[in-house]
Amino acid sequence: MLLALAILAVFAAAPIEVGTDLVDAVKLESGLRARIGPELDDWQVRVTPTGLAGQVQVSIARRDGQSFGQTVQFAGKTVEDRTRELAAGIALLIEVYPQQPPPPAAGTTSQPPTTTPAGQEHLPPLPEPPEQPPASPPRPALRGWLGLGPRIELGSGLRYEAGIDLMGGLWLVREHIQPIVSLGFSGGARHGISVLHARFGAGAAFGAPLGARDRLWLGAHVLGHAMYVHAAERATDATWLSSTEVGGLLQYRGRRLFLGLRTGVDLTLPTLSIRGTRGVVRREVPRWCFGLMFGVVFG
Repeated sequence: MLLALAILAVFAAAPIEVGTDLVDAVKLESGLRARIGPELDDWQVRVTPTGLAGQVQVSIARRDGQSFGQTVQFAGKTVEDRTRELAAGIALLIEVYPQQPPPPAAGTTSQPPTTTPAGQEHLPPLPEPPEQPPASPPRPALRGWLGLGPRIELGSGLRYEAGIDLMGGLWLVREHIQPIVSLGFSGGARHGISVLHARFGAGAAFGAPLGARDRLWLGAHVLGHAMYVHAAERATDATWLSSTEVGGLLQYRGRRLFLGLRTGVDLTLPTLSIRGTRGVVRREVPRWCFGLMFGVVFG
C-alpha cells in the first residue's frame, strides 16, 4: 500500500526534466512551486541545451495536450541567477496562459512551429532584467554674476578719485573660487591737473557661502589690471601702469539680484609723478579702494 502511494505521488508531481548544467533542477522546481503552488502539477517542464553558450530550449506541456516551445538566451552570469530567471519566466507563462502571448523581448528568439504537432502554441519570451546604464547625474548649471557700480580710491598725492566698474564672475569648485573679470574708469584732479584712469584685467576670489540658504558669500580677492593714465593741464600726457587690487569682498546672492561690497588696497607700479605749472601730483603705490556692485545672478 505504501509503495502504491509513493508511485502515485511520483506520477502526481510535476515532472521537471533539466538536461543542462546552466540551471539547478532542484532549485528550479522549488522556485516554481513557491511561485505557482499546486497548479504546477498540471504541467510538464523540460529544459534541454541548444549547443549555444548561455542558451536553452524550454518545452512546457499541459495535461490536456497543449504545449509550448521556446529558445531562451540567459542574461544571468551564475547558476543561481539563471535558475531564478528561468523560474520567474516559466511561472509568468503559466499564470498568463491562455492569454495572447506577448511579442518577443530583446535577447530571446521564438522557435518556428514547423515541427510541432497540431494544436501546439509557442512559448512567449521569458522576461529578463533590462540592462540599462546607470543614469549620470545632471550637469549643474554654470552660475555667476554681472554687475556695475561705483568705485572710490583715497591716497596721498592724488587724494581721491572716483569712477565706475563693470565686473563679472563665476562661482566654481563648490562655490569656493570665483574667476573675475574687471573693466573700470575713474578720475580725479589736483593743482589744476586732471587725471583719468582706464583699467582692465582679471583675477580671482577665494571664499565660501554663508548662512543656511547660502545667500551671502565672503572671501578675499586679487585683481590684476593694466591701467592707462591720461593727465591734462596745459598739455597732455599718457602712460601705462599696473594696478593690483588686493582685499576682501562680501556678496549677497538673491534669486536674480546681486549686491557686492569690496574693499582693500590698490598697488600701483611704478609710482607716477605728474608735474604741472602749479604743483606736482603723485600717485603713490598703496591706495585704499572701496567699491559697490549692483547686478544680476545668472545660471
